[in-house]
Amino acid sequence: MNIIKTIFLVALSGVLFTSCNNNNDIDLPKGDYANGILITNEGAFSGGTGTVDYISDDYLTEESSIYSNVNGENIGTVLQSIGFNGDDAYLIANVGNKISMADRYTMEKITEITDGLSNPRYIAFANGKGYVTNWGEGIDTTDDYIAVIDLASNIISTTISVAEGPEQVVANGNTLYVSHKGGWGSGNTVSVIDTSTDTLISTINVGNVPDEMIIDNSGNLLVSCEGSKWSTPELLGSLVTVNTSSNTVSTTLDYVAGFHPNNLVLSDTTIYLSTSSDIYTMSESATEIPTSPIISATISAMSVNDGEIYVTDVKDYVSNGTLTIFDKATGDQLKEFTVGLIPSKVYFN
Repeated sequence: MNIIKTIFLVALSGVLFTSCNNNNDIDLPKGDYANGILITNEGAFSGGTGTVDYISDDYLTEESSIYSNVNGENIGTVLQSIGFNGDDAYLIANVGNKISMADRYTMEKITEITDGLSNPRYIAFANGKGYVTNWGEGIDTTDDYIAVIDLASNIISTTISVAEGPEQVVANGNTLYVSHKGGWGSGNTVSVIDTSTDTLISTINVGNVPDEMIIDNSGNLLVSCEGSKWSTPELLGSLVTVNTSSNTVSTTLDYVAGFHPNNLVLSDTTIYLSTSSDIYTMSESATEIPTSPIISATISAMSVNDGEIYVTDVKDYVSNGTLTIFDKATGDQLKEFTVGLIPSKVYFN
């Protein structure tokens, strides 16, 4: 009986040990704002503050102004964008000249950066550093730069002078690509920066008013040059592919008159382009720009995740905007939420 009892106790302890190990392996939520989406709201341009809204993946939980709810303080005037580096979120207040750093899943503030910024726009990360595009003063075409943040101290360690109107910034290994939308004017270049030396190594001529950029599945840089319908004559845009091995333009697909997409997304092997009123899709290998939209709606910004397309609408700029979610396969509207003032980008947690 003693032998049988011993065998039983050993087997039971093994089961309990395995059970404990399995419990330890369970992925617990990292914070109240994990497993959901974040919507940035720019807020009023004069004297207002940007906000961040949260909606859970199952769409059952909504909370507005989560950063201020957690920290008891405002983000600052015009929330331009958020950049993620691991668990850290960098919230860029454009007019406020401030970057608030917080835990992306709890929104608890870690620190803020206020020195060395002038009209900051977007951020990318490479080589243990953050790179922030800055427009400087709108009337000065010579004061634009990239602010380099030492992520160990979260202090701006140096700056890199670039052409007028640096907008989006994308990291590809140790190389940065910066689109020059042109600030208050219209640009037509992409800057190439080596992050090992923090120097400008090349300038690539692309189309009119380059804005959003993505790295495709072949490692090429796609640049959506949106052009301008407000110019006289109209500035036509294009979708430009840059070979990142040689940093030269390999193909250019011209947009037709009246087609000025302000959003560019890659999901799997499908490219999504959206204008202010329509969403179009094309394959990475396409040789023509699509002409028939898959969705027609009022569109401020667009994101794609899993099987769904997320669209923000600023409405009239003085009342709260909306987030509308569409089925990617059918184009059917699934849900609509009221969000904050002047909603912009959608991010996924």
